[in-house]
Amino acid sequence: MEPQTITPAIIVLYLLPLMVFFFFRKSIDRHFKKNHTRIKLADLMVPYLLVGIHILSQLAFHFTIFPYFLIFIFSLAIGLLFYFAFKKGEILYRSFFKSWWRFVFLSAMTTYYGLVIAHFVVSI
Repeated sequence: MEPQTITPAIIVLYLLPLMVFFFFRKSIDRHFKKNHTRIKLADLMVPYLLVGIHILSQLAFHFTIFPYFLIFIFSLAIGLLFYFAFKKGEILYRSFFKSWWRFVFLSAMTTYYGLVIAHFVVSI
């Protein structure tokens, strides 16, 4: 693997989720709350993070880890279903999907910035 240069586009790819999350979170959450929906900014960021995981893993490792991430989040869903079924005694779909989607956001954000660090290390 040969080192890559860090371009302005790569810097935007690195920083965009953090900038959106910290600078626009309150205004976007307020907008959806005013419209009486339970959507948060974290819910809207997941598709961007998934695409970013695919792009960053190709840049850092020259192959994508996206299928492995999908296996992880689907396994997480199965584990969460077992938790709701055995600990709570019932599966409420609204609470299950809300909890699962928030776990997907946290996992995607962690994976995304792990790949940012990996790409930064590889490109030096």
